[in-house]
Amino acid sequence: MINRSELKAIGGSDIAAILGLSRWKSAHSLYLHLIGELPPQEDNNAMERGRKLEPVIANIFAANHDEFWLEECGIVEDANYPFLIGSPDRVICDNSCNDASPGATISGLEIKTADISKANEWGDEDTDEIPIEYLVQCQWYAGLLGVPDWHLAVGFVKPNSKKIVGYREYLVQSSVERFEAMKQRAIDFWNNHVVPKVAPEVTEADAETVRYYRTKYPQHMPDSWTYSDLEIDQLARSYLEFAHRLKKWEKYVDIMKIKLIAAIGENEGLKTASGDFTYRTTKPTRRIDWEGAARSLGLSEADEVVKNFTTEQPGHRRFLTPKGK
Repeated sequence: MINRSELKAIGGSDIAAILGLSRWKSAHSLYLHLIGELPPQEDNNAMERGRKLEPVIANIFAANHDEFWLEECGIVEDANYPFLIGSPDRVICDNSCNDASPGATISGLEIKTADISKANEWGDEDTDEIPIEYLVQCQWYAGLLGVPDWHLAVGFVKPNSKKIVGYREYLVQSSVERFEAMKQRAIDFWNNHVVPKVAPEVTEADAETVRYYRTKYPQHMPDSWTYSDLEIDQLARSYLEFAHRLKKWEKYVDIMKIKLIAAIGENEGLKTASGDFTYRTTKPTRRIDWEGAARSLGLSEADEVVKNFTTEQPGHRRFLTPKGK
């Protein structure tokens, strides 16, 4: 079986980025990952929660469908292009198969978790009204395995919780034409960017791309300047123009935000036709006055004690525009 951690390939969660449809990843950051310039995404609470709840949600789905048999699935490759892969959460067999006799795959299951506050991003059950990244992912898996549809089960949880408080099921129909179009885009991306190591244009300021440039150029060289060409001059003019427009609109956004806060008042939130707005109090934080603590303990050289336990963090770079602009 192929080990995904050792493999540089385009998977189901990458297709949305290539198509410019992902909220979390851009074609540029995907490229950086594929050529090894960016390490794998660091683990976070959402990823840990997803791993722990995956078997729970799979069991709920299985209990709802006696007609199906779920099997765990490893990495699957396209028959002609091994750099096009998928790692489905589960494949679905008809009920005639079992552990001893797997049988034919007739569909598949993608398993997701989401904060209950984001439930309005999901449509009616048994439809394909799901976030676009997941829709593309399901269509990709269905195309790779050559099955007519793909199921998705989502468990909704409260923020900072691993307890499922809501559950829905969706069904995505496969389309040979749509899959072939996505497949061609992926092949072109691989051949035009990954193989020759030609970076695609930066079209999104996604977190991974921002992280890359901050870590690539963490410090500046004093008294060193670079000079623009015509293309960079146009970029600089456009940046200042759009930044000015944005600052103007931010004023109106701030006013509308204040009015919404006033409408919430002392309540936790506000329910509207556009979704739920909340205005919650964060948990209190503690700050310790270590110098004062040292003095209270009667340490005669408190300043020196604090100094010995103080470390200096390197500064971060700030992007500043021309003065007056």
